[in-house]
Order: sequence, then C-alpha cells, then structure tokens
Amino acid sequence: MAKAAKTPSDPTDSSVTHSQSPLRLEETSLLAGPPLTTRELAKMIGMSATFIREEIHGGHLRAVVVGRGRKRVYRIPAKEAYRYIKDLGIL
Repeated sequence: MAKAAKTPSDPTDSSVTHSQSPLRLEETSLLAGPPLTTRELAKMIGMSATFIREEIHGGHLRAVVVGRGRKRVYRIPAKEAYRYIKDLGIL
C-alpha cells in the first residue's frame, strides 16, 4: 500500500516553515506569541526589514536589542507588534 505524498499545504507537514511562505496576520496570535524579528514583522505588513529598523530608530516602534555584536539585532515584543500594526490601520 503506497503512502500519499505530503504537499506543502498539508498542515501535518512539519517541514514547512515560515521562511518558505510569508507570515499572515490571521495565522499569528500576536498578543500571545514570541517576540518577532524585524524580518517577520516586515513580511506581515508588506514592508522591508530596513523600514522596520528605521521605525525603531525613529521611536515609532519599541524593540529590544539582543546580543552584543557589531550588528544590532532587534526583537519586537508581541504586544508592541500588535500595537504598531493597529496604529498603522492594518488591523
């Protein structure tokens, strides 16, 4: 008996990751989720990670600096991402 091949749209396929498809607001519970990267938030709202970093530098979006390396790495708390998206009028 042959097994049916899993398709990328198969919800039981754990090999499909967020990096393969854009994140959607309706797929993410922002209020209870983990902190987001600049790239993840950018994909959600249809902008670039650079835009998100500029919003952080401009004080429009709060984020936490992670690590101590040369390049600043940010994480946006879930509640802050929700507030920001709501303020933009996307939600």
